[in-house]
Amino acid sequence: MATGVLIAALATLGALIVALGVAVWLLWREQQRMRFESGTARAVAEALRDGRDEDAIGELLGYLEAVHKHVERLAAHAREIDEAMERFRGRARSHLQRIGVVRFDASESVSGRLSCALCVLDGRGDGFLVTTLYDLERSRTFVRGVRGGRTERELLQPEREALEAATSAVPAADTSAPEDRGDAAEDA
Repeated sequence: MATGVLIAALATLGALIVALGVAVWLLWREQQRMRFESGTARAVAEALRDGRDEDAIGELLGYLEAVHKHVERLAAHAREIDEAMERFRGRARSHLQRIGVVRFDASESVSGRLSCALCVLDGRGDGFLVTTLYDLERSRTFVRGVRGGRTERELLQPEREALEAATSAVPAADTSAPEDRGDAAEDA
């Protein structure tokens, strides 16, 4: 019986030694993989450990130069994106983007708000105002130019409301926060 216990203990000890050997081998392989993946850090650490301070400094300087070049490329790319966005914002101000519509009754003889005033403006407050007056005898349409949110002629109350609605409208493409829209509000 003592022999059986001794054989079991030796088998367990053998299995533990094999498991330890496999663990050591896996750790060594992981260390080799890390050495290739983080060559600079590993090279600096080894140089410092071996007392080769000049080599460590050289490795660090090479690494920092590479990082600096990469950061410069990223900064140049960010500047290009900023410039493109500024060009886009400038062009976007010239597109018709603010709309104000008011429906109303032009005369007491017709109900149903068949008359309307439509104002369409760009980001600078330039555009046009179209008014259609409908009554039983005839229908008339007027077009007025709008510059800087103003017209040259006196407006009917519904036209003023349509112009006011268009000048205070936030463009559909404007997703910035209200405090960021200061330039658009000044242009309108």
